[in-house]
Amino acid sequence: MAKMKENINELLNIEKEFYDFDEEKKEINFKLEFSEPEEIFDKNSITKVPVLSDEFFSWIQSSLEYTPNDYKLNIDIKFDDMKGYNEQQLKEIFNKNLGLEFKKNHRQKKSKDLIAYGLIAIGIVSLISMLLITWLWTQESLFREIVTYVLDIATTVVIWEAMTMLLVENKERRSYLKNILIRFGNISFGEKNK
Repeated sequence: MAKMKENINELLNIEKEFYDFDEEKKEINFKLEFSEPEEIFDKNSITKVPVLSDEFFSWIQSSLEYTPNDYKLNIDIKFDDMKGYNEQQLKEIFNKNLGLEFKKNHRQKKSKDLIAYGLIAIGIVSLISMLLITWLWTQESLFREIVTYVLDIATTVVIWEAMTMLLVENKERRSYLKNILIRFGNISFGEKNK
């Protein structure tokens, strides 16, 4: 029994095997290494300010998911060669890209919300149609039963999908943005010690 408890505790604290935890400050320190800053940029975007790649933001999101919620995340990014960039320039690029990420998520939320409200309207129309058919079409027939059955299923599916979009997807999006705002501590950029 004691061995099983020990194994469970090891499993619950497995992230400590991978990441540098500072228990006192409640911080986790991640280190990333790249050859040059262009490796974290989207190579296909030609913009005034370099756009960070989706892979880079995906890595940040997954690192937040792997770590305990009550810890701040500090990321130290080192390059073999800074290629003319300095830490301040890279921090500004990162902060501007964070703003762009928030704007993108806000647009996606608005778009998904419009679709969800449209689905709710379709669901309500379908429900009203089903009720009217049931109430006005008094003659029992197989066709009436099929139409009522199809409208019942359509109403349920459409409203279910709308609620999923409004509740689940928005919660996931808010959770991601909240994690970045609240749990993201610091990011630093520099050249590797040679």
